[in-house]
Amino acid sequence: MHLLYVTAADLMGKQFNGRLLHDSLRSLGHRSDMAVAWKQSDEPAIHLLRRRGTLALDLLLTRLEQRLSLHSVLPVSAARLYYSSYYRKADILHLQLIQSASFFSLFNVPIMSQRRPVVWTLHDPWPMTGHCVHPLDCDRWLTGCGECPNLAGLFPIMKDTTAFQWQLKKWIMANSRLILVVASKWMYDRVRRSPILSHLPCHLIPFGVDVDIFKPYDKLESRRALGIPLEAHVLSCRATKDYDYKGTVYIERSLRMLNPEKQTYLLTMNDRGALDALRGKYRLMEFGWIDDQKKIAQILAASDLFLMPSLAESFGMMAVESMACGTPVVAFDGTALSDTIDAPHCGVVVPYKDHEAFGHAIEELLRQPEKRYEMGMRGVDKVRNEYTLDLYLSRHIQLYQNILSRGGKQGK
Repeated sequence: MHLLYVTAADLMGKQFNGRLLHDSLRSLGHRSDMAVAWKQSDEPAIHLLRRRGTLALDLLLTRLEQRLSLHSVLPVSAARLYYSSYYRKADILHLQLIQSASFFSLFNVPIMSQRRPVVWTLHDPWPMTGHCVHPLDCDRWLTGCGECPNLAGLFPIMKDTTAFQWQLKKWIMANSRLILVVASKWMYDRVRRSPILSHLPCHLIPFGVDVDIFKPYDKLESRRALGIPLEAHVLSCRATKDYDYKGTVYIERSLRMLNPEKQTYLLTMNDRGALDALRGKYRLMEFGWIDDQKKIAQILAASDLFLMPSLAESFGMMAVESMACGTPVVAFDGTALSDTIDAPHCGVVVPYKDHEAFGHAIEELLRQPEKRYEMGMRGVDKVRNEYTLDLYLSRHIQLYQNILSRGGKQGK
């Protein structure tokens, strides 16, 4: 079979943009191409869409979209696909992060899906809302949006066009023949409730992690490599300055209220300085943005707990990586994380935005090493049974084969 993946970039975010699937299918002897807005590699089977005239035109159209308070409606670079041989030869078209680089117009979806099977992996609820990527505790996406309480955030708009964009997406999806893929039960439930997407077939395929990298390393060796005493308590987290929905402020609030019983290290990844307020009370070790997966695994394996109080998560890859390393996760309820970590078996969830409950959960688990160990081992088992790269690949291959065996027709 011949696959074509359409996405924003070929290297950045390989876990989510189809690159892992592309490489795996080619290694198994299948044909696969990628069409991207940003090409960072020199692989011939990866094709650049935004170049020369269409790049300049997309920049102009993106500015116009911003003035009109629209998103992913006017860009033209993806239209290059219609003139390419790799597009015409593809058996299945698989859309990934099409809304994140201002190169793909949603009007392409009904056109493309009338010509061949089109799979679209939904990485967040954006396709079912009037503009926002994560509606958080707003339910207006269920009734048509309009009177939006938050025009800022990712893909900000100046004027409230959310009712119009919601209706536009509804019309586009009603005239498209799509097979949707989501990574979590939380996202699957929202697709089934969405007036925009509920009529489309949807498949649940969780993302996978490399269990040869993310595994329960010896905690003593992991800490020794990082210069951390074995007897210390160690917490780790993803700390961000710009994305409020990752919940960094709740980590700060919950840890401020605690009085550590022993020396406690706080290991942060992503943005340096995001938790400076805790410096002194905790031994803060900031690693910044890390591309090396082995380093991430070492940090997670050295930790007693991984803190992930996200206000919005459609899956929770770092939670799964932590589980794979035998480290329990503490999170908020109300996102995909409750299902992803199989709370309370592989981690703990507390009420949404309740930093006091979050802090108490940390405190309680730090006092119970046996409970942490049992949770950690259950997490390792869950990852190996449900979240491996091999399962991720085999489930997609099975989906593709089922689609082609039906002659490209949709299936439930």
